Amino acid sequence: MESKQFVGLEAVYVGDPLPKGITDEGAAALIAKFKKTAQPLNGGITFNFSNPTSNKWYREGEADPFASLRDASSGSKEITWNVVDFDDETLKFYFGTTEPDEGRLYEGEKAFVFVSKTQASIAFARLKFTATLGGGLNTSDPFQIAVTADVLAPVQGGRSWWPIETPVFEEAEPEDETL
Repeated sequence: MESKQFVGLEAVYVGDPLPKGITDEGAAALIAKFKKTAQPLNGGITFNFSNPTSNKWYREGEADPFASLRDASSGSKEITWNVVDFDDETLKFYFGTTEPDEGRLYEGEKAFVFVSKTQASIAFARLKFTATLGGGLNTSDPFQIAVTADVLAPVQGGRSWWPIETPVFEEAEPEDETL
């Protein structure tokens, strides 16, 4: 695989969760049908990937473990972003309504593609996201949709996320037709 740089966020596309992994046959055709959604605050997202738990067992009075195991089923992959420039369609996408309650947590499950300004993309087959309204009416902490998403495995297996070539999305991209 050639080297890719992911610098800045140009666009976010969203669709139904993929049944199989990002690199499986048929995934590219499903991803091409994704729709553009609202741009995150300051054009960015944050990846919080943690390592699997390391379990170490020590004998009494010893400094070095006699056994060390890594629990491959542990660890997490979390993504966070905030949206401040939103309309009724964006509210419906994240909350299911145009009148969400401030401080109430809403959940959803979708697939996402994050396209960087260097035309490199990262795709996620299935994210479970939670969203809430928060912030204030000022320049340092504007009223916003705060989103946190956990990476979930595709139902039929495969890669849950992976860097991909930036797709040619089938939709026209007028500014007023965002989710």
